[in-house]
Amino acid sequence: MAVSITYNNADSGECSNFITFTDIPNILKVTDTNGGQKAEFQLQFSGNLHSATLPSGDTFWYISLLGDTVTSTDTYSNAFNKNFYPATDAISTAASVSKALRSCPNVTANFTVEHSGSTVIVKGRDVGHATFNYTTNIPNDYLEGYITNQGGAGSELYNSKVNVDLFEDNNYVTTLEKNYYGSEVAFDLSPVLTTLAVVGETKPYSFKVSYMNESGYTSLGTIGTNYIAQGFMCNQGNKFLQLSAFQLAANYNRGDTKTTDNNTTLYVYGNTIPLSVYMSDHSTQVTVNIHYLNSAYEEITASTYTFTNGIWSKLKDMEIPLTESLVKQSTYIDIQFPAYGKTYRYNVIKPLKATEYYQRIYWRNSYGGISFFDFTGQRSETRNLELSVYQKNIYDYYSSPMNELDKIYNNDVEYQVTIKSHLFDRDGRWLFNDMIQSPEVWTTSNGEKYAILLDNVSVDEVETNDIYEATVRFKYSMKPSII
Repeated sequence: MAVSITYNNADSGECSNFITFTDIPNILKVTDTNGGQKAEFQLQFSGNLHSATLPSGDTFWYISLLGDTVTSTDTYSNAFNKNFYPATDAISTAASVSKALRSCPNVTANFTVEHSGSTVIVKGRDVGHATFNYTTNIPNDYLEGYITNQGGAGSELYNSKVNVDLFEDNNYVTTLEKNYYGSEVAFDLSPVLTTLAVVGETKPYSFKVSYMNESGYTSLGTIGTNYIAQGFMCNQGNKFLQLSAFQLAANYNRGDTKTTDNNTTLYVYGNTIPLSVYMSDHSTQVTVNIHYLNSAYEEITASTYTFTNGIWSKLKDMEIPLTESLVKQSTYIDIQFPAYGKTYRYNVIKPLKATEYYQRIYWRNSYGGISFFDFTGQRSETRNLELSVYQKNIYDYYSSPMNELDKIYNNDVEYQVTIKSHLFDRDGRWLFNDMIQSPEVWTTSNGEKYAILLDNVSVDEVETNDIYEATVRFKYSMKPSII
């Protein structure tokens, strides 16, 4: 088996033009065969070591192996940690020595110690060559130590460090490094890719994979080009996307199967439909057909919108204009991309003008694109006020026309808004799972864009089965007084 590289479980030759997401693990693996042999060393005991005579000048027996040393004790109760008891029979001596060797950190880190009769077997935990560095003062009549297997590795990556060099659009960013162990080494690249990502854009990146060991440097190849976008896992979406000529930047697959390409029920009340797409060719002009349908799904009329965006990013945001008079007549609006065979249906919230005010909430969804929801239900606003005051002097007590002592230093006002939706069907609830996880949520007022912070999002079934109502509570990111 040769060395292989996979990225998100795709072979290196196939893992390019991925749209990967910041909050989903992106796993690069380098694997190789784990063949070879484990090194093994045996200590063979015999005779009555308890009655043997120590060499001149020595006060105890010792065995040094792999940088650790175990020593004998004349008292059996002291035979713990790195001490062993030289018994009158070889089996008992071997058992005591094996116990002492298991207390040695250098030995146990990379080897197992087995006891079998009068033999102690020290065996590598993994395949590979080992130098045992064995010495002892026990005579050969009582102990014989010998290598039964020098060991060897079948993998060319054995005892090497695997490096992954990250490049953003051919510019070096950083290197990740891990020790190869077992049969593979794996990297979760999302934390470092997140540093490249920009909300609402895609950033190209690639990897160069290599390893180094005592034999030198070896290149394993290049992975990419792929793209990183802001995104997260929600509603059982895809873990990454394969960049193609056209891909809607939204996961609307949850829900019962529909005749259109969105199973999630989408709604609109305003006169625009914002959405985002991924496209492999940034210079492509996109034609959108807008079909206005009545309650029987019959077409009232249709119009065409052309979108051109020459930005380099593979993610493109568009806002499709609707004709207000036609929206009033329609029950459904189909947004069709004829060149790519895709149609997305929006239910028009009825009755129009049932409310004098509606509020649209936008957010960056799990695929990095723009989603929205028009809230036409009840709206309430709370202003929380926190004052900072100071005390002026009282020397004008008799002369001032104003009786006052505490003066306002700062008014800290926080607006908290609660909005409710219209009643919607069960397949519309999936949108709110996406909204609550989003890192960027906003609304507009009088043409101004305001970032908002969600405090709570709840979706509750009303008394009628499979009919739901959503309640969103939020505050504005920027308070009226910011100093």
